[in-house]
Amino acid sequence: MTTEISDWSDLEAELQETKALLEEVEQRFLQVRRDALLQQELKTEREQIRSQIDNIADARPQKNNSHKSKLGRIPDHKHGRVPANNANNYANLSKDELLKQLQEVGDRLEQVEANLESRLLSWSSFREPFWQIVRFGGLGIIIGIVLRSCAS
Repeated sequence: MTTEISDWSDLEAELQETKALLEEVEQRFLQVRRDALLQQELKTEREQIRSQIDNIADARPQKNNSHKSKLGRIPDHKHGRVPANNANNYANLSKDELLKQLQEVGDRLEQVEANLESRLLSWSSFREPFWQIVRFGGLGIIIGIVLRSCAS
């Protein structure tokens, strides 16, 4: 009867541990999903800023052409250049400010990517295999020493 109770308590403890691990996996899954969406948004934002920088670079030579009147200038969309969706967010910024924004977005993107990579390889994922290697490797070394001493 006592062994049956201990078996049930062992089973219950294992079940609780499994639930905790499942909760950890679920939290990790949600975080990866959030980070993946954030990563995609940051890549889109980076492309929009680059597009705006290119538009500024293209627009500067046109401003220096004094022989063209402002009324005779053809709008950008008739040249086949379509402004980015959120380009108006960056329209009033100078090229230096856009480059600074681009650097900040790049830094945030690197942080998100590093977070995605680092969370895949964490101590908790290696904890159990590590201790099994230590335990059985140590046991193997001890058995080897005992057998060697018995052989001599």
